[in-house]
Amino acid sequence: MPPASQTTHIRLPITPEFSLTEFLRTDEAAVIEHLADKEISDRTTGIAFPYGPEEFYRTMRTVAERAWGHGGCPLHFAIRNSDHFFIGCVTFSDLVENHSAEVAYWLGKPFWNRKITTAAVGVACQFAIERWNLARISAPVFDGNVASARVLEKCGFEFEGLMRGHYLKDGRFIDARLYALLAEVLIPPF
Repeated sequence: MPPASQTTHIRLPITPEFSLTEFLRTDEAAVIEHLADKEISDRTTGIAFPYGPEEFYRTMRTVAERAWGHGGCPLHFAIRNSDHFFIGCVTFSDLVENHSAEVAYWLGKPFWNRKITTAAVGVACQFAIERWNLARISAPVFDGNVASARVLEKCGFEFEGLMRGHYLKDGRFIDARLYALLAEVLIPPF
């Protein structure tokens, strides 16, 4: 794993109270606490339940490897409150230089319904488009996850279609709604 010192330190303001930064090893307790809520795992594809120290270590390894592969720039951003406490994240994957990426996100349940996720996704997508010169960012959302779809719509993403049986989670196939944002229609949510 590349050394943590090779990661670029980034702070992107979301609102006066919240910002995006790189992930830190010291976030372990907060991440595990938030992901003890099965509802977050139920709404996402890549989060195990239960989520413990071993899963956090694997996450940090992935975070470091992906940042190292992109010149030290993080592809995983921690959402933090004004006390610098980890409350959620926005991540990018499937990054194809000068073309496209996929975005995913989650927020700790105590912070739901406060427009934090919408603002965080908007800021992160704007950063990604400018930093990596992306033309497109896509986001598949479990069919029925109305709140997540609404976040994307408020950020300028458009519904492109239903992907039937796209995910296998907990032994069942789940449909996904595909949303996409084209760089020329980026709408800041603030």
